[in-house]
Amino acid sequence: MTADLPPRLARMSRVPARLLSRGVPMGPLRLLRTTGRRSGLLRTAPVALLKFDGREWLVSPFGDTHWVHNVRADGRAELGRGRRFRRVRLTEVTGGREQAVLDAYRRKFRIVPFVRDTFDARPDAPRPVFLIDPPT
Repeated sequence: MTADLPPRLARMSRVPARLLSRGVPMGPLRLLRTTGRRSGLLRTAPVALLKFDGREWLVSPFGDTHWVHNVRADGRAELGRGRRFRRVRLTEVTGGREQAVLDAYRRKFRIVPFVRDTFDARPDAPRPVFLIDPPT
C-alpha cells in the first residue's frame, strides 16, 4: 500500500518542484529522480535533504510514498536541481538505527507545518529513512 500525500500538500509540492527544476535554490529541498518500479519512466519528487552526523539522509514523513517504493525497487537515484544532478545510492536504515535520524529530521524541519502536523497526528507511524551514498 502506498501512502498518499494530503491533497493540500500534493498541490503545494508542485511549486517547489517547478522552482527546483529551474535551478532555484530552496534551502535543503532537492529533486529526487527515481525510475518508476512498474513503468520504468523517470519520476521526480521534491524531498528535504537532512545533513546529520556527518552524512546525508532522506526521510519520508508520509510513510511509504511512491518515491519510497521506487527507491526500494532500485536503490539508485539522482538528487539535485536545475541541470545539476548527482547520482546516489540510497540504503534504507532499519532496526532502530533510524530513530536518531528521525529525531534530527523532526528538530530541523519542525517549523514546516506539514512536517509538524504529520509527526503530531501519527507519532508512531513508520517513516522510511534512507542513507545517501555515492553510487557503486
